[in-house]
Order: sequence, then structure tokens, then C-alpha cells
Amino acid sequence: MTIEYRQITDAEQRQFWKVVARGFGGHYTAGQENYRIDRELLPPATTMCAIEDREIVGTSASFPFESAVPGGAIVKNAGVTAVTVATTHRRQGLLNNMMLRLLRQEREKDQPVASLWASESIIYSRYGFGISIQHENFLIDTRKAAIKHSPEIPGKIRFISGDEARKVLPAAWEAAVQANVGIPRKNAAAWDHYMLDVNSGSGDWGKPWLIVYEEDGKALGYAKYLLKEAHVFGEKTHGMINADHVIHSNAASHAALWNHLLNVDLYDSLSTWCSPSDDSLPWMLDDPRQLQRKPYDGVWYRLLDVAEALAARTYLAEGSLVLEVEDSLVPEWGGRFELNGGSGGATCVATTKPADVTLPTASLATIYLGGAKLADLHRAGRVEENTAGSVALADAMFTTVRAPWCPMMF
Repeated sequence: MTIEYRQITDAEQRQFWKVVARGFGGHYTAGQENYRIDRELLPPATTMCAIEDREIVGTSASFPFESAVPGGAIVKNAGVTAVTVATTHRRQGLLNNMMLRLLRQEREKDQPVASLWASESIIYSRYGFGISIQHENFLIDTRKAAIKHSPEIPGKIRFISGDEARKVLPAAWEAAVQANVGIPRKNAAAWDHYMLDVNSGSGDWGKPWLIVYEEDGKALGYAKYLLKEAHVFGEKTHGMINADHVIHSNAASHAALWNHLLNVDLYDSLSTWCSPSDDSLPWMLDDPRQLQRKPYDGVWYRLLDVAEALAARTYLAEGSLVLEVEDSLVPEWGGRFELNGGSGGATCVATTKPADVTLPTASLATIYLGGAKLADLHRAGRVEENTAGSVALADAMFTTVRAPWCPMMF
């Protein structure tokens, strides 16, 4: 049968979610309320699927995100998600065809960048994505890990219920969006989906605890954490704290939340899955060896419109560069671009001037948010320097004071 590539219809939405769940090894059993929220999260216009004889055999979609770039500007960001191919249709080109169509679709919506979490890190560089945001897993022995250094904390921590959380947490999240590069805004459907997990709990971990950090009544951060008791031969022993979310927007909120988490009684180990790569917690501890750190690739970015994306951000140093961007997936999206930028803003336009640096779009995406150095990519053979000193200039321009961060799986 012929494979058709298109957006799903309203009538195909439940089938879409069933196929997505199957692609990640699960079954879709959502009730009416959950299904309503899922439909609002990813309506048909956000999807691009492979369909054979009225059966969906491949899925992809994109959240209409907005997130900050260096300098604070909020840009449209296509959050690619729900990418699956049925095991019956592997290695038939479905993923290539879906990704090409999905990225074209999102560029036509005037979204200059796309982002995703890669279920397999070997896949997405072929589509022009590069590792742009790196994270760390933390594992802490709370019996020995104490905070020795801390900024002043003018606000307070308090517990909140699930009912109050729906009103309070969006403000804390938005504060983090404004303070950090890379965190997507959440719409009402995303918050409704988030609260389903808060209210229903997570298997044998039970329902989470929620705390909020406030200054003068304004929510500037929150933590969502779960507790699991451990038992040995029927006797209770100390258990685990799973800090699922530690969302902060300033040094005080960060310190206050971590001080709370490291002082939960009766639980002697703490894990968290998504800390910024430049998190200051290691520098706050009395004994930093009690913190085990495991880095990993977090969010991958892809520039859909090079000129618009580069002009949207600011640059730490003033400079001018001509970049030859090679886009093997959509060659017409690449080309030669002249970037002039500094702390006050930037311009980026197509040019015929000689290129100072030649690089694939995945390498450009890797340095776009300031999460990596072009010099490292150059030493790895992923960049060509055509003008002496241009790689060093690019690093001086693209570097940022803080690393990008995205504590949201999508």
C-alpha cells in the first residue's frame, strides 16, 4: 500500500495517541478527561503522520512553544514530540519523510527554531539537530551533604496542595522562563496535563509533595518531590527522595528549595534528573563529594530560519562573522550569512562575502544558546575555520553568563 503523509483528522485523534503510546512500549488507556487534555495539547494541526490504508503507522507532532534566547527575547520554538514508527514499518523511510514535512510545516508557521528530547541520541543529527542544552543527574547522600554556603534568602518556603498548585505554579514557572534561556512557556492544556500527574501520583512512589518559594507573596520557584520508604526484612529503613522538579528563578529560590530538600527527615538519599549543567549546588555543599553528578544530552535544537534565529539573540562580545551554514536536509535553508551582533542586539542577513567559518546546521544549533564552545567542535572536526581567529571570535560572541536549561520533558 502507498504511504500517505499528512496531519491527522479529528476522528483519528484517539488512534494517534494509541500509536504514540505503543511506540514507547505502553498502552493508551486515558479516560475522557485525560483524552480531552491530550487533544488540547496536540490538536491535528500540530501533527504530521504516516498513514497506510487508514492506519497510522508513524507519528510526529510539535508543541507551539515559546522560550527565551540569550538576551531575553522570547521566540517561537517548535517542540518536536511524539515521534514513532511502527515496528512493522521500520527502515522504509517513514521517519525521514515525516521529519522533513514536519520541519517544513513548522517553518511555515514562522517558528525560527525547533527543539526536542532525543529518545535515541544517534537519530537526530541527520535532521540538523545538535545538542544545545546539557543537564546533569544528581544523587546525594543527605546524611552527609549539608549546605555550608548560601546567598541571602529573603523569602519563605511553604507547602501547597494540588488545588492551590494549579493557581500558584504557573507564576513560578513563568518567573523561571524569564530568568533562564531555554525553558518553554506552558499553556493551560500543559498545566492541566501536569496536574493530572500531581493529583494521581506515580505508582509506588505515591502522590508528590509540593513546596513553593515566595517573596512578598510572589512565587519565584517551586519543587515537586516524591518519597519512597525502604524496607529490609519488614523493618523500615531510610528511603529515597526523588526531586522531580526544582524550578528556580534566582539564587535565593534555588538555595531555599535545596535547603528544604536536603533536610527532609528519615530519607537519606536524594536524586534529581534535570539540573542545569552549571548548577551552583556543588559549590554550596560542605562536602561536595557527597554529590554524584552524571551529565547527559538534554534538549536538541535545530535552526529552521538561520537569519531570524541568529538575529533574535544578543551576543556577549561585539563582532562580525560570515557563516557558511551547510544544511544537508533542506539545502535552501542553509547558505552564507553575515552576523553582526553585540550586547545591544544583532542583525543577520544573507551575503556573498567569503565565509569566516563553515559548519553544518547541527553544529550551529549546538552553540546557539551558549551551551557549548565552537572551539571544542572545531577540535572535533565539526567546524572549518576559514579566517584565522574567527572561531575564537565566535566563542567570545556566542558564550553566555549562564548555561541554558530546560527542566521539562516533552
